[in-house]
Amino acid sequence: MFYLSTYSIVAFDKELAEFGIAVQSRAFRAGAIVPHAKARVGAIASQAMANLSYGPKGLELLKEGLSAQETVQKLTSEDEQREHRQLAVIDSKGRIAQHTGSECLAWAGHKAGINWAAQGNILVSKEVIEAMGEAFEKTDGILAEKLMAALEAAQAVGGDRRGQQAGGILVVRPNAYFDGVYDRLVDVRIDDHPEPIKELRRLLGIALPSVYLLNTRFFLEQKSPKSARDLLDRALAKDPEQLLLRLALAGYYAHTQKRSEALREIELALAKAGADQEGFKRYLKTNALFKPLQNDTEFQRLIL
Repeated sequence: MFYLSTYSIVAFDKELAEFGIAVQSRAFRAGAIVPHAKARVGAIASQAMANLSYGPKGLELLKEGLSAQETVQKLTSEDEQREHRQLAVIDSKGRIAQHTGSECLAWAGHKAGINWAAQGNILVSKEVIEAMGEAFEKTDGILAEKLMAALEAAQAVGGDRRGQQAGGILVVRPNAYFDGVYDRLVDVRIDDHPEPIKELRRLLGIALPSVYLLNTRFFLEQKSPKSARDLLDRALAKDPEQLLLRLALAGYYAHTQKRSEALREIELALAKAGADQEGFKRYLKTNALFKPLQNDTEFQRLIL
């Protein structure tokens, strides 16, 4: 068993069909142990004196059609140590169930809102989970950004009363990379660090441009160009020179019949790509985001 002095948040984005979990703990490898999620199925956080079977067993129960509440009930009813466990489940319909055993170390408890569930044990106070929920609801952005904000807010009011060590953010959705069954859209974690939340913020910053590009493609394929453009405008306002974002913008232009703007963005991105230029060209040749340009002679010239 692992005792995970932990705070975590489990959440669901209905529009993008994404499940996400964020966690921080004064326990080694918490980001690898606490979160469990599967696209189209649900998400689970298992912590306190963690039963490591809760994650895989719980996902199987959800896959079989049990609700979040039924899943929590079955897992805990079969566990003699349930009063030492903490568990949160969100299912494919966005239903939430939580369990904080009476023997979890204080402060321990949980709280849920629309599409999110926060929980923690060995916290400085209940303000930690309240801060998580408030930050999640108030933060604009995609699910990973909202989860990151929740962790930062929790730490700002004291977090785990033993301190910090490890954390992680996991976001899944169907066919995350549009190339098969792989569902991990974001998977960043810190196993051992004096300031894991700050390090998670840095790693998430590296991961997000690819996620923005993937979400742009998702919205365009769902015939939602306004959502795609809103996402890109917000991302580009923060990092206007990010080349992956410029490629995403080119894809947006291609799908909205703005050929010259698309070709301009591609040419500029390739000019700035440096040693990555050949990889960028291969991406342009193979990614369906640029399918509207595949028969364009100028596009073919650029990617030769």
